[in-house]
Amino acid sequence: MCLCFLIEGMYGESEGYPSQSGITKDAQAALDHLLQRKDIDTSRIVIFGRSLGGAVGAVLAKNNPDKVSALILENTFTSILDMAGIMLPFLRWFIGGSSAKGPKLLNCVVRSPWSTLDVVAEVKQPILFLSGLQDELVPPSHMRMLYDKAVEHNRNCRFVDFLNGMHMDTWISGGDRYWRTIELFLDQYSPEVQSSDASCTSEIADDDKAA
Repeated sequence: MCLCFLIEGMYGESEGYPSQSGITKDAQAALDHLLQRKDIDTSRIVIFGRSLGGAVGAVLAKNNPDKVSALILENTFTSILDMAGIMLPFLRWFIGGSSAKGPKLLNCVVRSPWSTLDVVAEVKQPILFLSGLQDELVPPSHMRMLYDKAVEHNRNCRFVDFLNGMHMDTWISGGDRYWRTIELFLDQYSPEVQSSDASCTSEIADDDKAA
């Protein structure tokens, strides 16, 4: 059985504006809340993040190596700096992440760089990378770069791509293979522990068969 805790990223009628530090604090507060729950197995918390959510999830996993058992990233970018150069090609020479060319004079104006490429290199937990090859927003090459960076320091990484997956519908176009990929990853790195009650029930059933 899998329980999902969805973190809502909208601000509604709240004042202020989102920032990297603020979103990071929100994510940490959500994890801290889960860790206080008595009705879940807190040893099997897995973070799933898509797009910007992947950048947030990577930071959360890095900051909590003993509290998060695994990380799943889907269609996530290497950094906001790199995405700025993609969304605004005329700025590409003046803005970008560590892999970008040019003087990058405008990097200082980006308040929330979200350098996922640097973060994944420090994540200790197993990571599953899910990449939609038809992603129309984040170039699929970003996911491959994230994987290549992570696997240099972490052997428990797996990369799976989906031929028809777009930015937001990879989970649909991937079909059964998508869900099976996640299931196998969770079975390997965050397996469900059979409860003592279940063991007792199994033993009773076996005794009945023997009788």
